Amino acid sequence: MGYLPTTELIIRNGVPVWLVQGSGVAVEHEDGCTAERLFRRECRRRGVRLPSGGEQPRRGPSDVDEPGV
Repeated sequence: MGYLPTTELIIRNGVPVWLVQGSGVAVEHEDGCTAERLFRRECRRRGVRLPSGGEQPRRGPSDVDEPGV
């Protein structure tokens, strides 16, 4: 079972691109939907199984989160 992929908007050579990565696979593309599709295709090609149900993305900690405050 693979890990949930992460999706980020990054700047590469001054151009915003979507980075989708997880389970040792990373794909960048200027279009987010295309990046997701290419990521899933590459996972299938490599035999990487992604979670198929029930899992939902969760928000990670923020830079401004302060425990106990």
